[in-house]
Formats: sequence, structure tokens, C-alpha cells
Amino acid sequence: MSNLWNSTSDLSFVRNAFREYYFKHNDLVETPSRINEREFGLMTFQTGMTRHLSFNNIREVYATLIRNTPSDFYCSNAYYNFPTNSMQDKGWKGADLIFDIDAKDLGLSCEVTHRYHLCANCGEMKDSTDGPCPRCKNLTVRVESIPCSNCFISLRNEVKKLITILTDEFGLGNENISVYFSGNSGFHLYIYDACFHHLDSRARSDLVGYILGNGIGPEVIGVRKGANNKVSIKFSKIGFRYGWSMRLARKLRIDQSSLSKLTNLINKLGGYEEFGKYIREYAKEIGIKIDPQVTIDIHRIFRHGGTLNSKSGLSKLRCVDLNKFDPLNDACLLSDTEVQVYVKPSNLKFKLGGHTFTASHRKEKLPTYAAVYLICKGLATTI
Repeated sequence: MSNLWNSTSDLSFVRNAFREYYFKHNDLVETPSRINEREFGLMTFQTGMTRHLSFNNIREVYATLIRNTPSDFYCSNAYYNFPTNSMQDKGWKGADLIFDIDAKDLGLSCEVTHRYHLCANCGEMKDSTDGPCPRCKNLTVRVESIPCSNCFISLRNEVKKLITILTDEFGLGNENISVYFSGNSGFHLYIYDACFHHLDSRARSDLVGYILGNGIGPEVIGVRKGANNKVSIKFSKIGFRYGWSMRLARKLRIDQSSLSKLTNLINKLGGYEEFGKYIREYAKEIGIKIDPQVTIDIHRIFRHGGTLNSKSGLSKLRCVDLNKFDPLNDACLLSDTEVQVYVKPSNLKFKLGGHTFTASHRKEKLPTYAAVYLICKGLATTI
């Protein structure tokens, strides 16, 4: 399971909060296109994952969410002839193209200030990843993070960069791109253009490589190794107008009149090979930080729009206006009824539901949505 429930009372409390959500907010649970061709899956609070499920309509989905109250509910990106069959017998018909951008992949400096270490066995707080658990002596560590405002600013910027590439370089219309908050610490971009539905894993891997900047070298901006290891520079007649040539030219601050400037830079770095390393590092730096495996997988099941994330108790929601969407407020839809919990970390400060909370290694009264948020992250427990 994705969560470490410290007690049966924690599990029961979170499950009841989830059930209330599905009673009150089933209108937020989205109806996927071609619903009867999708594979669904769910994670229960106690027994783990069940896949290869199928539904004929959204009413059946509502009934399952309320009756079973899963910790997580998923829908495939793929369309199948027989979604309930084993993977090799499903009859793959195509799949939506989906990108995942998560805070953990951005390498943000702020992460160290809101990262917590827990024993993966008993949930006890640890000072670091080193050494045994002070309670049970287990060595396995679970790392949890509470995303901050800087995380979401950086995530939004990364999403916007990806959208720019998809629209400007792949010709996608904005109407075929939907952005979702994942329900925890990232965003998903769904591409609904049918032109991409039949791409296999290899084609999607090539697409991912381009977006990440893998394999980008000096040739992109007209720099080649000539005879006798001499460097040859020949700029394109159309200049640096789009794609990686444009991005690298902007980073290097060059244009078609910069032949001598670029030559001096290559010589300063030590020649073609060193310049190539320099360009590859640049490409890695300015490439979009997507999770490649998510996009390449044509049989993946994704958290379904409008359902809750068991890592946070927040909803996966479509962002109609990315600039205005506030994940820690807009996706915080559980009850505000106050409950008492024990907060594990000292000097814990977090924002949620439009409020700032400060808790410090003691019993605290918190709204249900805040209590669930901390319990799902292993940072609090019911009393």
C-alpha cells in the first residue's frame, strides 16, 4: 500500500472521511471518454490493489466509490476491446498521451526544509535516513514531503514550458490539452488529440527523449567535428527560430551574427568534445522535467479525475486556469469538522484549505482535512 497506517483507528478515520467525500462530491468524479473500453483499478485501505475492472457508465463508478471506499481509484490511459482480460488478451486499441511532472523530479532546494523521515516499519519519526529506528531498530526509511508554495510555483512553470513545446513544436491546440493537479505534489497533462493515440511505447519514448533533451548535441546549433578534429560551424539559413536550436541559442545568447563569439567559446572550453558536454548539460538543465516512464507506458492506470489521493487526502482536479488554481486550497474538499490528533514532528508548519497551521509534537485540534493530510503522510495519528 502507498500509505503506512499507524493504527486501525487511523485507517478507519481516513476511510470514513473519504466515504463522506464521495457522498458529497460525486459530481466531481469525471466520466472518461469511451468508459466501457477502459480498465479501472482500485487500491483498498487493507487488501491492496485490484485491477482489470470495467464499468459501463459513471453510475457504476459512483456506486463502487461509495460502497468500497477505496484509498485510491484509477483509470487506464488505454482503450481495450476486452478491458477485464489479462494484459496480453485485452486487445489494445490505443491510449491517451499523458505526462507527469512531480516536485520530487525538479531538484528544488526548498525540499530539504519540508522533508521528513519516518521508519517504514513502525512510523516513528527519525532525524535522518541514517541509523536504525529509535523504537523498533528497523533500518528502512520512508521519506515524506509537504510541498510548499515555491514547489507549486516551480511546477506551474514546468507545466507551462511543456505546454509551449506541445503547442509550438507539435502543433497541438490548447483545446486538446488538459492539466490536472495530481492530488499530492504534481500535475498530469492529458493529450486528447487522436493523432497520438496509436503511438506505441517506442514512439512515445522518442517523444519523451526530445522533451527531456536527451541526445541533444552541438549539431543542433550547427557545430560539427570536421577533418583533423577541427570544428566546423555552419548556421542554418532560417536561424534559430524554433525547437532545441532556439532554446540553446537563447541560453548561449547567440544569433546568426555570433560566429566569432561561438568559436571563442568552443576554444575556451577546449574544443568540440568539451563543448559537446557543455551543450548536453545545458539541454539537461532546460529540458522539461517529466517522468519518462509514465508517458512511455501504454498500459498504465492513472488516478481518476475527481477522486482522492491517499498520499494527502486531496482531490485530483482539472485546472481550468492554471495560474489561479491553488492546489492546497482548491483541492482540499474534506470536512472541516475538528478532530484531535497527535502530531509527530516538532515545529511543523503547513498551509492547507486557506489556513496556516502550526503544530509541534503534541496533541492538536485540527480540521478533518488537515488531520487526514498529516495522517496520510504518516506525520500524525488519531487519539
